Amino acid sequence: MIATVCVPPGRYTRHTFDVSRFGSLLQSPAADAVIEVSANDILLDLSGVVLDGEGSGGVGISVHDCENVTIINGVIKGFHYGIHAANVTNLNVQGCVVPDNTNPLDTGWLPDTEEPVEEGFGGGIYLFQVSHSVIENNQVNNNFNGISLVRSDHNVIGGNHASYCGNVGIYLLKSSHNEVLHNLAEHCIRYTDRFWCDTADSAGILLEQDSNHNGIIGNSLRYSGDGFFIRGNRQHSSDNNFIKGNDGSFSPNNGFEAVFSDGNVFESNVANYCNYGFWLGYSSNSGVLDNEIQYNRKDGVAIDSGRGNRIQGNNMVGNRNGVRLWGKPWERGKWGGGSGQYVVSGNTFAGSRERDIAIERGLDVVVEGNVFQSLQD
Repeated sequence: MIATVCVPPGRYTRHTFDVSRFGSLLQSPAADAVIEVSANDILLDLSGVVLDGEGSGGVGISVHDCENVTIINGVIKGFHYGIHAANVTNLNVQGCVVPDNTNPLDTGWLPDTEEPVEEGFGGGIYLFQVSHSVIENNQVNNNFNGISLVRSDHNVIGGNHASYCGNVGIYLLKSSHNEVLHNLAEHCIRYTDRFWCDTADSAGILLEQDSNHNGIIGNSLRYSGDGFFIRGNRQHSSDNNFIKGNDGSFSPNNGFEAVFSDGNVFESNVANYCNYGFWLGYSSNSGVLDNEIQYNRKDGVAIDSGRGNRIQGNNMVGNRNGVRLWGKPWERGKWGGGSGQYVVSGNTFAGSRERDIAIERGLDVVVEGNVFQSLQD
């Protein structure tokens, strides 16, 4: 049986929220949280409620070591993390506004480029070892990370707005079998001063280190550092993900990037007006299928030292090179034994500024059934 907790409308801080009025349904919170939930079968209704951390850090709502918890309709802002959940099954967060939590300016590069930091650096909604849960139709704009999943599997992240985040809109670390559907994660970007397009690995959506078998479908990721990014920290791959129907356009770097990974499929995405449309260095057995890849500053699809990749049915217009493949066999080392075994087929090329297909001599590539036309045709 579900117990409903209706918090009276109003603005609360950690100094003004009185947990005693709710009996045993809510726990006396830890020092850094306003509300703590560790009981099963709770519906927390925050309609008309604002939890305000006033920029002093801590956590708005902490949920841990429980199951069947639903949080609806609250505003949670001004904390280190707005909602922090750990060791929870069947958590539902719906219709909440969780903006303006930690989002430091002028951060530069983070130490997690070498080894991920599981606790992260603050943001909107953070999930650690959370499974079979739904995070749906929330506003998590203007956080460092909008929504973070760490060691969290079999969840649905759908219909959220996670734009204007300084690091990543939606982040998956060691998290598999999730569905990330129809979210808005645009303008997730921060610049450093090393060179003109150095955005410190910020991205609309970022997967890394054993985040496998996820479905990334129908998300808008425009104007972000990368639109979509699979990062290969120390060559820990994230494999067999399905990335379909997303828009990663207007990135100063890559609309879609996946490195040191295997078996990922990119289908029916849009990658226009970026530096590169797709950058898939050291990727193997991947598919780039039926995508729109147009007017990128450099190459439409660029793969350094890849192996066994299929590039099929794409519409490539106005790129420097439509497809560029290179890499010596000995550059691969233990990662796979050499570049090659590509198929480039059924693509349409128009208006390439250098070449439609540029292949380094000696690579094993099957090129067949492509259409080459000018912009005037």
